Amino acid sequence: MFFILVKLFPYTGLARVGILPVIFVLNTIIILFWMMNSHKLKRFSRVVIWFGIIILTISISVIGYPQESNPHILMQSKHDVIAIKSYKNITKDDLNLTENRKKEQNINPDERYVVALFKYKIELPVDGTYKLYQREPVYFYDSRIRSIGDIPVKLIGYHKVIWWYLKTFKD
Repeated sequence: MFFILVKLFPYTGLARVGILPVIFVLNTIIILFWMMNSHKLKRFSRVVIWFGIIILTISISVIGYPQESNPHILMQSKHDVIAIKSYKNITKDDLNLTENRKKEQNINPDERYVVALFKYKIELPVDGTYKLYQREPVYFYDSRIRSIGDIPVKLIGYHKVIWWYLKTFKD
């Protein structure tokens, strides 16, 4: 679960160092407590309670997972759903991420940007002049788009999930 969370929501900052071990220890205590007491129940009850324990530990991991500069991951997921549902209303203006981040009424410009990238991918210049997230390339991240195939590879975190969903269900 931690691997998935770290890959999809990488902006944890220093809080990851403190919170992830706490979540791990808490989940381990819950699982060990259950394992020590599960032999008293019938098989069906154990299966049902194991299912509940799995849901509980996943919930603790997700709810406790920190984000430094972005909203909580549950809110980011909500913004993903809103942006995908707004697919028909996404315009080329949503490709201007820098301006849309400045607008106060736009609550999910990053998610709308990814949906706009998908919607208008054919119209994007693929000669290396278009920069993903409108960022200048740095030594560890080349943001220039030289083919449409570069876009999903260079998306960051959960934006890859948005792209995958759109490719799977909207293409």
